[in-house]
Parts: sequence; structure tokens; C-alpha cells
Amino acid sequence: MRFAIAFTNTVRYSTHCALHDQEPKTTETRLMSHTSEKHETQSSRRSARRRAMMDAAWTLILEKGFSGLTLNDVISRSGGSRTTLYEAFGGKDGLFEAVMMERCMEFSAELHISLETDLPPRDALTDFGTKLAKKIVTEEVSRFTQILYSEGQHFLPLIEKFFEIGPDSTRKHLSDYLSRQQKLGRITIDNPDHAAEIFEAMVIGDWQSRLMKHNPRPPMTNEQIEQRVSCAVDIFLCGLTTSDHRDTVGCGS
Repeated sequence: MRFAIAFTNTVRYSTHCALHDQEPKTTETRLMSHTSEKHETQSSRRSARRRAMMDAAWTLILEKGFSGLTLNDVISRSGGSRTTLYEAFGGKDGLFEAVMMERCMEFSAELHISLETDLPPRDALTDFGTKLAKKIVTEEVSRFTQILYSEGQHFLPLIEKFFEIGPDSTRKHLSDYLSRQQKLGRITIDNPDHAAEIFEAMVIGDWQSRLMKHNPRPPMTNEQIEQRVSCAVDIFLCGLTTSDHRDTVGCGS
């Protein structure tokens, strides 16, 4: 009898302890879940504010240039506060760099795709050249290029970063593509880096110099762009390729 009573009490005590242990864990789990959701909400809000500030800054850069833009302009356009802006970017220079790097990488990404394939040289260069020619003549790119050349001397570290992430990176992708094609036996060139520079210059032509003189060419139609790029690809491949590879790239004998 004593044993039965002791056993019953033990079971009751164990059950009570088990229930007592479960309750704090459940409460703790709820608190952790609530905290996690709160952090996610705060992170989402920070991301939204950051996005709004970057979009506003890009629009204002195109309107006013680097020198004419103030943080108050950005805050007024995007909302938020100076404290939020400094927390997100560290100041005006950090904001400029974040905006320019993002736009620059977006511009370059599609160009790089053309060069990361294993398409034959004529196809890949035509695709790359057409995309490049269409991108540089847009109003947004033209305006930004004018700002770079007119104000760049006052923002040298920023401009150096721009060329590193943008034009230099794209030229390196083109050079690497030409090197791969040479290893595959499709073309023969002495200096892929120099060849990449030549091809880009053939596609771009005097576009940049005319922008600097505030005398841009009239916009080209898609047909004109395709003709220009086709001509550049012909001259490039047929001019740089050795005689034993001319048939491979479509240059005839």
C-alpha cells in the first residue's frame, strides 16, 4: 500500500515537473519567434528605405550632377532622415558609390552574358556589340557619361571605382572570351587585351568624344546599329585573324 502511494506521488511529481519544464520553453519559443519577426520587419524597412534613397539619388544625379546634389535633396525626395542615410551609406560619398556601382553592374551584367557562352566569335561579338551599342545611346547613359567627364576630376576615387567595375571589367570579359576562342582554335590573335580594346572602340566610335563636346549624334535606329556592329565584326575578325583561320570566322580566303 505504501509502495502504491509512493509510486502515485512520484508519477504526479514527475508529471508536474514535466509540465512545469514545458511552459517556460513554450514561452521562450514564442518570444524568440516574436523577436525574429520583429528583426525581419526592421530589416525589411531598412532595405526599403535604402532602396528609396538609392533610387532618389540616381534620379537626382542625372538631374543635377554630383556637385549640385545635396543630402537634403535625397532625403526630401525619398523620405527618411539624415541619420538613416548615414547609417546605411556613411555619408554622401558612400551613397554615390553604392548607386553608381549598382547601376554600373546592371549595365555590365547583360554584356558579360554574351561573352560567357561558347558561341563562335562572329555570333558572340555581334551579340555583345549590338547590346553595347544600344545601351550607350540611351538618354540615361548619355547623360551620366556627360556628368562623368565634366565632374569626374572632383570625384577621382569614385570614377576610378566606376571604371574598375564597369568598362575595365567588361573589357576583361571580352579579352578572356577571345583568349578562350584562341585556345579552341577558332581565332588567332597576338594580344587579346589589345584586341578587346580595339573591338570596343570600333563599336563605340566617336560617341564619347561627341558627348563631351555636347554634340551627340542623332539616335541610331536598330537597323543602323546592326549594320554598324556587323561591319565592325567583319573588320575586326578578318583584319586580326591569320590566313589559316579566315574560313573559320567567315572571312573567306
